[in-house]
Amino acid sequence: MQSNHKKRICIVCRSLSEGGADRVASLQSIMLANLGYQVYIVTILNSISYPYKGQLFNLGEIKEKKDTLLGRFNRLRLLKRFITEKKIDILIDHRVRTKLFSEHILSGLIYPKATIYIVHNHAIDLYFPPVKWLTKLLYKRSKAIVSVSNGITNKVASTYGFKNLDTIYNPIDFDYLDKLKIQTLKDQIDFVLWYGRFEDEQKNLKLLVESYNQSILKDRAIKLILMGDGKDKVDILNLISDLKLKEHVIVLPFSDNPFKYIVNSRFTVLSSRYEGFPMTVLESLACGIPVVSVMYDNYKDGVLENGHNGLLVENNNELTLAKGLNRFVEDEKLYLSCKQNARSSVMTFAMSNIALQWQKLLES
Repeated sequence: MQSNHKKRICIVCRSLSEGGADRVASLQSIMLANLGYQVYIVTILNSISYPYKGQLFNLGEIKEKKDTLLGRFNRLRLLKRFITEKKIDILIDHRVRTKLFSEHILSGLIYPKATIYIVHNHAIDLYFPPVKWLTKLLYKRSKAIVSVSNGITNKVASTYGFKNLDTIYNPIDFDYLDKLKIQTLKDQIDFVLWYGRFEDEQKNLKLLVESYNQSILKDRAIKLILMGDGKDKVDILNLISDLKLKEHVIVLPFSDNPFKYIVNSRFTVLSSRYEGFPMTVLESLACGIPVVSVMYDNYKDGVLENGHNGLLVENNNELTLAKGLNRFVEDEKLYLSCKQNARSSVMTFAMSNIALQWQKLLES
């Protein structure tokens, strides 16, 4: 279905690599371009790995050349000129928005009136500047505030009282995923997988490593692979060393193709304290691989059903997570049943379905 208006859409995101929000932004560019929109993408950091469609304006390249206060104002000026010259009809902002001064400049002076703010996480303070009354004044004028789950939308509504709210869940590109997952791994080992950003405050990786240490997995020669990058990676490496798990836990850098690891894993694991609508869970299930997950904040609005396509266990408890890991190793019947149900449980999140929801909002 093609758009009759050919609106010019600008997607602003942190980067096009690593994070789930970045992946959603890249998928959105493809969805909207396929619908016939003229798509532009602005990245704040110079990190491009995910596929995308549209014209890229990489502010990160400019930042690397002059990362000063004067350089920051210059980038704001360049962004304003870009939005004006490209005659942007609607801007969609996927970034974390916590810096009071710069965010109010962006919202009040640089972004067009038809701006859509995305909230990707149940920790909504990450997406609204700290002065509440000023944030209410600026954001209520926007075209929409879109959350990636109903639980987040309800939290935003109760916290800020906004009326211009909508919920659009994250999409899955099954075709892209299926092409990449068939790539082979060099080493054929038995493992479970976690992948994402090494940010322990949210991802709670210390809990995962300590739970794995208490599980039967290492005694069964089932390794734990942690894949990604981030500010807390060294801390996790030190913990692995302290627990004498170097032979059992493999730490890999970020990969733009996690799918070949997912399909070769027994299952994937999520240990986060809070999430929005985690792409790692969607992608794992789309690959036909079940998930062992803690009950993170907002888990009830997720896609995991305990005993159907994965396991849900108590959060912040090493023993219960270890028992969850053990259960998928010891109970073969349950594991195979969850694996059988995995892919079908997320078919409704296909890009074609989510794209139509975005088209409805953009044309409203």
